[in-house]
Amino acid sequence: MRIISGERRGAKLLTPKGTYTRPTRGRVKEALFNILSGHQFINIITRRIVIDAFAGSGALGLEALSRGAALSIFIENDQNALKTLEQNIRKLDYHHRARIIRADACTIDIPATEEAGLVIMDPPYKLDLAYPCMEALEKGGWIGNETILILEHGSTKEPDHPSWLECFKIQKYGVTRLFFYRKKGRI
Repeated sequence: MRIISGERRGAKLLTPKGTYTRPTRGRVKEALFNILSGHQFINIITRRIVIDAFAGSGALGLEALSRGAALSIFIENDQNALKTLEQNIRKLDYHHRARIIRADACTIDIPATEEAGLVIMDPPYKLDLAYPCMEALEKGGWIGNETILILEHGSTKEPDHPSWLECFKIQKYGVTRLFFYRKKGRI
């Protein structure tokens, strides 16, 4: 696994040992960030906070940092993944622009200092964790009117989500789907 673009382009990333963590496939990650670099999502990453929930190796949040995010916040509670995440942050020298929150993304209760521009969630496909994660981040003040939430999921149907969100885009890559959400009624 590598960083695809930006200031750390080509840098290799470590992946966690074990079967609990499933890294985002390179093709899906590349497609996601190609979409995010398009006109519809201008300024959603650059100089903004990006949250990488269920972070694993941190590949998605580290890609955002390489592409100009001001800060990536990594939420992870698996010890093997945390160790790998810390190594990847050190290896890419992003310790000054990365914050690790050792917590369950579904029950996180740390208040935001600023709304995120982008929230990327990549929970285990077989567990229905997106809804409680979205609710916890909203309760903490991380999700604003301009925040885009992206859920990577293996479902053929749209996963449950809070009523205050709308799904406005779905992209399919093999068995993987990317669901794009934003707050309803945003200006």
